Amino acid sequence: MTAAEFVTAIRAITPNECELSMMPEGFAQIYLGELHIGDKKGHHITESNDAVIDLINNYDVSKLTIMIFSFVKSDDLRETDRFIYFGWREAFPLAILKETGEIVEIDWADDERIMSYIATDQQSYLDLLFALEQNSQSAIFSEKNKWGIEHVTNIAGGSKYKENLLDLLS
Repeated sequence: MTAAEFVTAIRAITPNECELSMMPEGFAQIYLGELHIGDKKGHHITESNDAVIDLINNYDVSKLTIMIFSFVKSDDLRETDRFIYFGWREAFPLAILKETGEIVEIDWADDERIMSYIATDQQSYLDLLFALEQNSQSAIFSEKNKWGIEHVTNIAGGSKYKENLLDLLS
C-alpha cells in the first residue's frame, strides 16, 4: 500500500464520535485523536517503494498510533549506515533496515541491535498497520478480531514476522 492509499484507507474506516458513544466517557476523543492524519502543505517526491518515508514527509502522522505503533515527525527521521529510524513500537525504535528494506524493531539500549522483524518492506508495513486497525475496530464493535494470525502474518511478509505479531492478536 502506498502512503496515499494508506491515508485514504485509514480515513475511510475511522469511525465518527457517535459510533463510539457506547464506550466510556473520553474514549472517543482519545481513540479518534490517535487516528488523526493531517495534511501538509507541499509535496516531497519520494521513491515509489518508500511508502513509510513518503507518509512521514507528506502527511502529519505525529499523532497517529495504531495499537502500539507510532511515527516520528519528518524532522525527527534519523539515518545511520544501517538504518532509517522512523517510529516506535511502544518504547522501542522502529527502523528500515537499509540492507533488506525490512521494517525492524531496535533495542532502545543498543541502536545497532535488532530486537524483532516487523514486516518485509515499507508497503507491507502500511498494509499491516491497516489490518491491525481493522482488528482493533472489529474488537470494539463486535468483540472479535476481523483477521487471524495467519492472515496478518501473510500481510507482514510471511512466517519470519509471525512471532512479533502473536502478542498483538492474542
